[in-house]
Amino acid sequence: MGRNTCDFVEGRLLEIRVADGYRTVEDVDQMIAMIGENVAKLLPEEKFTIAADWRAVQLMPPEVAARARQMLTKVNPRVVRSSILTLPANPLTNLQVIRLIREAENSSRRHFTSAKEHHAWLSEVLTPKESQRLAKFLGL
Repeated sequence: MGRNTCDFVEGRLLEIRVADGYRTVEDVDQMIAMIGENVAKLLPEEKFTIAADWRAVQLMPPEVAARARQMLTKVNPRVVRSSILTLPANPLTNLQVIRLIREAENSSRRHFTSAKEHHAWLSEVLTPKESQRLAKFLGL
């Protein structure tokens, strides 16, 4: 396993890679802190897009899923779009993520199991350089 990361690498595209999964509430809290630290680097009026790679995430225990739902529920009006990519081979994890997104009630957030579809949807609101970087981030 890798480590969970969160960075603006190109423009206002926030790349979140959950390579170590969300196994504990503390894992989710660490991601919340990383997101906050990165967003604090932007000017208050700057909007941004989130690309989250959760392909290494496995089915989360109930208390971890509850904290992840709280993380997703925090609606930041500065987020243009946000999406989560998971593996199609993990149907239970996908159902859990779909439920979390639905319960977060954020129409600008979506779930994908296809990196190409994930890229296409986010690229609609990205600059060409951000779109190129997203393709690299997703391994396309």
